[in-house]
Amino acid sequence: MKKLLVYALFLTVLIAADSYALVGLRIGANANITQPSATIAFEQLTNDSFNPTGFGVTGFAMADLMLLKITADIGYIDFGEQSYEWEAPDEFPTTMKKVSAQAKVTAIPILVGLRWEAGLPVGPKFHFGFQAGVHNFTYTYEGTAIETTFVNETETTTEFSIAPIIGLRWSALEASLLYMIVKDFNYVGLRVGYTFGFGI
Repeated sequence: MKKLLVYALFLTVLIAADSYALVGLRIGANANITQPSATIAFEQLTNDSFNPTGFGVTGFAMADLMLLKITADIGYIDFGEQSYEWEAPDEFPTTMKKVSAQAKVTAIPILVGLRWEAGLPVGPKFHFGFQAGVHNFTYTYEGTAIETTFVNETETTTEFSIAPIIGLRWSALEASLLYMIVKDFNYVGLRVGYTFGFGI
């Protein structure tokens, strides 16, 4: 149900952006760098954190709404791959002394939000705001489980997401820093992008 509501809200924002085109519609793309601090949702890795640096791209639209701006984003993030190794307790058989695995995480974020900008008509404009929506995650696990059986599996989940954002826009260039709050998968993200203005 949450997923359907977010998709509906995303569509509403795009329609609203089109309606407000004469007062400042901008579209553009961002490059993303992410640093997660997460617990992988696999039975084999329940208590281990996942924190490699990830990269991604985001397409977005933004339009004026009185004193605020409404935003809508959709993108793809590859959070990277991480290897794990454990030494099993002494009571385990010799063949079970070492456990190894690799985990990989990707996501498609779909987000909408509000932004407030401050600055002179000419020059840099600072902004802060928030975004909310969903991340469609794909978790891939490959390795040796505790029982020494080889495991190669993929899981997908959709999680509600919300993030405060601060940043700077100067003409067509902009950069934003965010902290995305997701169930079991919070991450810090840096976005750097280029925008095109219409109806300004």
